[in-house]
Amino acid sequence: MTKRRLTLEETKKCLIAWRELGDKKACELLIINNEALINYFVKRYLGKGIDFDELKSAGFLGLQKAINAFDYVNRPMEGFSTYISSAIDNEIKGEFRRYNKHSHVLSFDEPIGYNKDGDELTVEDLVGTDADQLIEDVISEMKIDIVKNALSCLTSREQQIILLRYGLDDAHRKTQEEVAQIFGCSRTNIMRQEQKAITKMRHPRNTRKLKDFID
Repeated sequence: MTKRRLTLEETKKCLIAWRELGDKKACELLIINNEALINYFVKRYLGKGIDFDELKSAGFLGLQKAINAFDYVNRPMEGFSTYISSAIDNEIKGEFRRYNKHSHVLSFDEPIGYNKDGDELTVEDLVGTDADQLIEDVISEMKIDIVKNALSCLTSREQQIILLRYGLDDAHRKTQEEVAQIFGCSRTNIMRQEQKAITKMRHPRNTRKLKDFID
């Protein structure tokens, strides 16, 4: 597919084709045509705590939101580039706000209450040490709402990985290899990011509610 810059008229036609006709190729062309903007903002923020893949995922999400929201009927197409630039920038800034909010040191031995026998409970007692166990225990007890609440501490890319891996978006669970194919990266990369996401979700701020379900 060509990377020739689209004219304003061509851009509008692509927006109409995607938004009104569901033409995925038109949407893909819009994304490819504006990928340079994503790369610009990724380079601008790289090295400030969030890795390249996560920054680029946030940028793509911002671009997609802009493509889906720009009012091409009432707004001049000359403003489209500024509009999507703002959307990309805002989405990446949102990633940093979440990152800064949850970048503190984890404390798995923090006491959070007592069991029915009067013994002190820690985060580690509740969630165990296995990444899958947190999700399995919660889902098995129909506590999906807790997991979804914990997702708010993750970056957009991490959220997508967890949703796909554990079927929390009402789809079947995917293997790390399947998720890697979706993101176009290695299985090792997905495994590393999944572990990082689970670690964030296991923080006391997110797991404290689990104590309410202890007999």
